[in-house]
Amino acid sequence: MWVGALGLSFVLSISAAIRGGYVGPDYNTHLSRLSEWSKVFDFSATSPPTYYLLGHGLFRVIGPSNAFPVTLSIIGAGVNLVALWWFFVYSQRRFASRLIHLGFIFFLTFLPVRIIHAVTIGTDCTTIPLFVLVLFFFDKFLSDKTSTPQNAALVGSALGLAVFTKYSFMALLPAILIIFICMSRTRGWKPRHFLTISVLALALSSTIALYSFWASARVHGYNTEKHWLQKGIPPDMNFRDLLTVKANDVQLFRAPEYFKREILAPHKHSYLALSHMGVFTDPMNLFQDLSVPQEFDSLLIPDQKTRRLWKAPVMQASMLLGTVWTVLALVGTPWTLFRSIRNLALDKLEREDVAAILGTAYFLLLFLPIPFVHAGALFGYWTPRLILPALLYFFWAAFLLIDRKIAPKGEKAALCVVLLVAIQCATETVMLI
Repeated sequence: MWVGALGLSFVLSISAAIRGGYVGPDYNTHLSRLSEWSKVFDFSATSPPTYYLLGHGLFRVIGPSNAFPVTLSIIGAGVNLVALWWFFVYSQRRFASRLIHLGFIFFLTFLPVRIIHAVTIGTDCTTIPLFVLVLFFFDKFLSDKTSTPQNAALVGSALGLAVFTKYSFMALLPAILIIFICMSRTRGWKPRHFLTISVLALALSSTIALYSFWASARVHGYNTEKHWLQKGIPPDMNFRDLLTVKANDVQLFRAPEYFKREILAPHKHSYLALSHMGVFTDPMNLFQDLSVPQEFDSLLIPDQKTRRLWKAPVMQASMLLGTVWTVLALVGTPWTLFRSIRNLALDKLEREDVAAILGTAYFLLLFLPIPFVHAGALFGYWTPRLILPALLYFFWAAFLLIDRKIAPKGEKAALCVVLLVAIQCATETVMLI
């Protein structure tokens, strides 16, 4: 059943790639960095070079044709599904009910924001595979017997690769350092062992992060200048927008289209409602119909995509059904995070605890700076594609809450959960076809 779900998801991804699903936010910027060697190591841009370096190798093989972005898109979708498989293996033993775990598998496999941004060209497609890679290497480090310099070096290699592919993985560095400090205290590590572990796990990624900021400052890049508000300009999304809900949020359940600018006015909607819409619908129409021919040298932007009239009610249904899972995630996240902090203090970290700590750190790095960035609402700093690793944890927390608190040892309750997930997934599949 795992294979069947992942296989159907892959078919959806291939179909979308062939009809232009690879055209996402900043597509032309990404394509120029992938195809022009001089732009691969551009530290003024929003992302580091690893993704573009690997993609450029594929470009040299295929050449300047439409087959290049389509192939790269399909590879991205495939890598994401392999990562999902291992994440399901990683999470499996933490569920008491195999049925609820199966529901969790179906839910993440067909989650619209995950499928869509595994296909679109850009570094967002790398975040779930890299997050899962870090989780797996850190899992080897959890027990006292395996907290060795060799395993710390593996964690460091995964972190270095992650940071040099997506700057947002810098958020994991202080989180992992805090875990090391707590482990050192509870396990009685000698100062030399603690220093060795910390250097092996964090030195490479920290050096990459510092170098990236230095390089960005030299060329007035996004990390050091272009992301941030200039003096005297008020933010169009503040902490009130981030931390509350609004009456206007009800309008989002009509599944409005991003590029019609109905949802981009300052302070009109809350972060929570906008993010919920982005998770369960296709607000940018990225998997919908491209209205111009696919040509490698032409200007392709998401604005050129159109939504069939009958798709809007399907997206509305997906968003309405998705409210159940968002509410469960809102309840389950603080519950699991509190448990993870307690288990960290007691040196009893489990797999979901590590995911909670690292996923929360990743989320906060993208969430808290929004009031300080330039045009946070207009330029979509709220879009959930930016927090895909955190979403893995949030929805894992939701299903763990069901497994341990709502439906423990209840076969009928578990069947109801799977049925509800199946309805959600069917709705999303129709929406993404």
